[in-house]
Amino acid sequence: MRPLPGAHPAGILLAAKWIVSFALLLAACAAGMGGASHAQTEQPAQVQALEQAEAIVRLTGGGPGAVTGPAPLQLKLPHYWDREFPGRDGTATYRLAFQYVPTGHDTPAFYLPRAANSFEMRLNGKLLAASGDLSAPAIHAGQRPLYVPVPEVMLRADNELVVTIAALSNGRGGLSRIEFGPGNVVRSHYDGALWFRVIGPLVIAAVSLLLAAISLLIWWRQRDPLFGLYALAEIAWAVSLAEFFLADTPLPRGAWQVIVLSSRAIFMVATAKFAFIIIDVRARWPGWAVNAYLWIKFPLIVLMASVLSLPYLKVADWGINVAIACCVAGALVWSALRRPNHERVVLAVALGLATALTAADFVRIWLTGDFYWDTALTKYVSLLFSLTMAWLLVDRYTRTTRMLADLNRDLDHKVAQKEQELHRLYAHSREVEREQATLRERGRIMRDMHDGLGSTLVGALSVLRSGQGSPAVLQEHLQHALDALKFSVDAMQDTGGDLAAVLGNLRYRLRARLEAARLRVDWQVERLPAAAGLTPQIVRELQYLLLEAFSNVMQHADSGVVQVVARSVGGEARGGGAILIEIRDDGCGFDVAAAVQGHGLANMRSRAAAIGGELSIDSSGRGTVVCLLLYPARWEAGETG
Repeated sequence: MRPLPGAHPAGILLAAKWIVSFALLLAACAAGMGGASHAQTEQPAQVQALEQAEAIVRLTGGGPGAVTGPAPLQLKLPHYWDREFPGRDGTATYRLAFQYVPTGHDTPAFYLPRAANSFEMRLNGKLLAASGDLSAPAIHAGQRPLYVPVPEVMLRADNELVVTIAALSNGRGGLSRIEFGPGNVVRSHYDGALWFRVIGPLVIAAVSLLLAAISLLIWWRQRDPLFGLYALAEIAWAVSLAEFFLADTPLPRGAWQVIVLSSRAIFMVATAKFAFIIIDVRARWPGWAVNAYLWIKFPLIVLMASVLSLPYLKVADWGINVAIACCVAGALVWSALRRPNHERVVLAVALGLATALTAADFVRIWLTGDFYWDTALTKYVSLLFSLTMAWLLVDRYTRTTRMLADLNRDLDHKVAQKEQELHRLYAHSREVEREQATLRERGRIMRDMHDGLGSTLVGALSVLRSGQGSPAVLQEHLQHALDALKFSVDAMQDTGGDLAAVLGNLRYRLRARLEAARLRVDWQVERLPAAAGLTPQIVRELQYLLLEAFSNVMQHADSGVVQVVARSVGGEARGGGAILIEIRDDGCGFDVAAAVQGHGLANMRSRAAAIGGELSIDSSGRGTVVCLLLYPARWEAGETG
C-alpha cells in the first residue's frame, strides 16, 4: 500500500495523537462529570451513596493543634484532609452504616473515588481491601479510583464499613464519598473515573514521549529549535502527568515534588518560546518575562518542596503561572491583531479554548466543592497547546517539504538545461579538438615530407645540376625519398596497436634494399600484446629509428645476416610491461664511443626518448646489437616526449 502524498511518520503520529487525545478528552468529560453525578441520578434501590460518617482523627508530628485520641466527629464525605489539617500528617478512621437487601442479580461492590494516602477497609469487622502501608503511607497509593467487589457472605441486613486512612501533609489525603450497589452499575462509574484520572494521562504521556523521541531525532538532524522546544515540552508534560498514574513516587517526596513542579514550569517556558518563534515576536519584553519567570519559579519550587506546610506558597506559585500565561497570551493576541496569519490565529484559538476550559472548571468546581479538583478538566488544558504545537510543526514541515520539492523541481530543470549546454559545449570542444588534431597531423605530414622527402629530392636535384653525380648516387637519393614517402603513408594507417604489424610493414618496405645488400633476415618476432596508445607519431618515430639501424647494417656492418627479435618482457621497469626489439648483425662492429659524435646514433637516441623508450647499443668484433625497450603503458598515459 503506497503512503499518501506528503505523508510523514511524524505527521501521522501527530495526527494520531489528535484523534486519541480528543477521544480521551471527550471520554474524560463524560466520565469525570457524568460519573460525579451518577450516584445522585441512580435510584436508591440500585446504588447507595455513603456520605455520613463518624470519624476519629489522630494528628501526628507535634505542633499546634496536635490531637491524640480525639472524640468522634460527625462529618459528611468527601473529607479533604489538606483543607481540615493543612501541613499535618495523621490518621483517620471513618465508620459508615448502610443496609443491604439481597437482589440475587449481581455481585455488590464499593466504588471509592479516593482513599488517600494509604487505606485499610473493613466490612463488619473483616478486612475487605487495603492499599499501601498505614505506618508508611505512599503519597499516591489511594488517589486512584477504587473498585472493591463484596462477597455476599460478608453482608447482612445492617452493615458497618470502617475505612482507615493514613494521610500525609499536603498530600491530598482524605476519603471521598463511597458508592455501594450492583457491581455492573458501580463498575461503570469506576471505569469512567479510571479513564479520566489514570488511563487518559498515561496514554497521553506515552504518546508524548514517543513524539518527543521523533522530534529529538529531527532536531538532531536539522537543529531546528522548534523541534527541540516541542520535544522538551512533550517530555516535561509527560513527567508532570506521572503523578496521575504512579502508585508511589520513585524518589524521595521532596525531590519528586521538585521534578513535577519543574516539569510544569519547563513545559510553560518551552511552550512560550515555541509560540514566540512561531509568531515571530520582535519585542524584547516577552523574552525578559520568560527569563524572569524562570529566575522566580525555580527557587519557589525548591522552597515549596522543602516547606510543604505553607499554603501561601501554592498561592504564589499559582499567581506566577497565571502571570506568565497572561504575558504569553498578551504577546499572542497582540501579534495576531497586528500581523494575522493562520499560525497566530491557531495559537490564539488554542489559548482561548484553554482559558475557557480553565474558567469553566473553576466555576463548576467552586459550585460542587471539589477541593482536590478530581473532576477538573484543567489537567488536559496543556494538551491543547501540545496538539496545537504538533499541528503547527506538521503544517510547517509540510509547507517546507512542498517548498523544497518545488525548489528541487526548479533545480532539476536548471540542471537539465545546464547539462544540455554542457553537452553542446562538449560536442563543440570535441569538434574543435578533432579539427586541431587534423591540423596538427596535416602539419606533421607536411614537415615529414619537407624534412624527409623534400630534402632528399632537393639533394637529388643538386646532384643532377652539378653533373657530377653517378647513377648509383642518384638512385640512392631517390630510394631515400621513396622510403620517406612510404613511411609517412604507413604511419597514417590504423595499426590497431599491433607493433608486429608495424615491424612487418618495415620489413616489407626494406625487402628490396636488404636483398640488394645481400642481407638475409632472421625474423624472430613473437605475438605481441596490443598497445592502445600506439599513435601515428609513435609509429613514424619508431620506423625512422629502426630504418637508421637497418641502414647502418647495410652500409657499414659488412654482415651476411641481420636478426630481428621482438618479444614481451617483464614489468619490473618503470611503466609496467615492456616490449623488447633487437637488431643484431654479425659484422665487423664499430667503436660506439667514437660514433657518438655523429648524427646517426644521436638521432636514434632522440627518437627513442621521444616515444618513451630506452635505447642501448653494444658493438664488438663479433657484431652489433641495437636494443630498444618500449613501454606501451607510457603511451596510454601520455608520457612520451
